[in-house]
Amino acid sequence: MRIGILTVPFNNNYGGILQAFALKKVLIDMGHEVIFINRRRNRIKIPLIKYLILFPYYHIKEKRNKKLDNYLSQNTNIFKQKYLAPITKEYFTKKQLKECLNYNFDAIVVGSDQVWRYKYAKDSVDDFFCNFLDKKSMLHIAYAASFGTDEQEYPSDKLEICSKLLKEFSMISVREQDGKKLLINYFGVNEDQVNVVLDPTMLLSVDTYKDLFKDIETPKEKYVFTYILDKNQAKQSYIDNFCKEKKLNEYSISAQTGNINELKPIEPVELWLSRIYHAEYVITDSFHGTVFAILFNKPFFVFGNKTRGTSRFNSLLNTFNLANHYSESFSSINIDSYFDWGQVNDILYKMQIISKNILYCSLNKRNI
Repeated sequence: MRIGILTVPFNNNYGGILQAFALKKVLIDMGHEVIFINRRRNRIKIPLIKYLILFPYYHIKEKRNKKLDNYLSQNTNIFKQKYLAPITKEYFTKKQLKECLNYNFDAIVVGSDQVWRYKYAKDSVDDFFCNFLDKKSMLHIAYAASFGTDEQEYPSDKLEICSKLLKEFSMISVREQDGKKLLINYFGVNEDQVNVVLDPTMLLSVDTYKDLFKDIETPKEKYVFTYILDKNQAKQSYIDNFCKEKKLNEYSISAQTGNINELKPIEPVELWLSRIYHAEYVITDSFHGTVFAILFNKPFFVFGNKTRGTSRFNSLLNTFNLANHYSESFSSINIDSYFDWGQVNDILYKMQIISKNILYCSLNKRNI
């Protein structure tokens, strides 16, 4: 079966890249051919007369931005080319997106990650509910789709459109319990029509990830790995004190590329994975930073990240009975509290079987 995966735009985001890698691998292992549908966010609309007058400026700016992006993304682009290709050309509108049907897909899989986060997609969000199919008879499902929040963000017109589009899905699965509640309470989906499944990154074995970074040199010194998306002084002060207490150095990989005067490329995906795997402790405010700390059985602590949505963390950590390793208050942090990795790995194994079975059955039109 030829499957098109419609996921979040490929930016320099380790989690976004790795969830795509994982879902593709799972589908290939099931015997399918996979192509990523490269739906980008809508471009900012500029009045035609203004664009014509300022065309030289926009043209030069676009070329400069493209050159800068290629420089900053040189490492992640290598990973994408090696592991995510084939990828369609970029689509910036629904009209353009319809062109993806020329690939003659047998099915569309929407997911994973925050494909249904209205705050991020806005005008293009209904594309991630497969509006471009225009009732074309094609199997399409959602795997581990996420709203990224427990709040209903959709305006009434988009809510109505997306609710109707969901009726055409053969199977709906979400990544968070709150996502299931949103579908039931606002989108008119029956409880028995939606499943809660693992993020695709959690469907693969640790050995699969180790194979990705097997050529990365193992660090000689022990360290605390930190991956912070939203940096501030309070977080850094906690990290500094923790490292001092443990007599360990901090090893940090940043999600940002630096200020305009000292830009540098994003570190390779393989290095990011390696540094989590070899760490003594992990401190993060990232969803997928948390995911890989769990997969690699690393003692960790998660800073609450309200602006990016706490619902994702709550659902993930509650699944593995690890809620006490997350806090929005620095006073309640205790990274040394007990981790029952045996229990965590048992839950992971059972959830992997359930999640893969749901995906397999939905693509083979079998009852779950």
